[in-house]
Amino acid sequence: MKTELILLAAGQSKRFGGIKQLVDIQGKPMVCHCLFQYRQGKSWLKGLADGHIALGANAHLIKALLPTAINIQVVQSWESGMGHTLAESMQYLDVNTTHVLVGLADQALITQQMIKELLARSSQYPKNIIAAKFAGNLGAPAIFPSQYFLELRQLSGDKGAKVIVQQNLQHVISMDMPEAGLDIDTQDDLKSYLT
Repeated sequence: MKTELILLAAGQSKRFGGIKQLVDIQGKPMVCHCLFQYRQGKSWLKGLADGHIALGANAHLIKALLPTAINIQVVQSWESGMGHTLAESMQYLDVNTTHVLVGLADQALITQQMIKELLARSSQYPKNIIAAKFAGNLGAPAIFPSQYFLELRQLSGDKGAKVIVQQNLQHVISMDMPEAGLDIDTQDDLKSYLT
């Protein structure tokens, strides 16, 4: 099994009214805080072979704050939506990659322990999609085996990987993760996180 991470951080954060990737979360820019949940010191978590962070809006500002050891991909089609960003990012995976872990750089409550549990579940059920379950939804972070790579490459617009999860519910193993329900999309979301 070879699992790689794609962490999506390309959005313009229009509803936020600022560059949300750079908002301070526990003393770090949010993009770094989220990224570090997938890492153990200077390495990827056990079970992650490699990782990529997809940037778009304000890429030059965000890139300057990221560790140099990270694969940074500046996505050309980011303005077309999350689906386009993820589809384009799929091309950066190694040819031998068997699974992709899709994460979001605005899920500030996700912890390293949760990611470890997702990876362990994927190792136990390598043919299934492993998805976070929150507030009656299924979505990211989620791990997809290679039989779904073609569908991921064909995503477009604002529809992200959640669409593929919904279309394949009989092959999904969910993991309770209420924390995945908080995306910091607005200033109110940030207030909710900070209180």
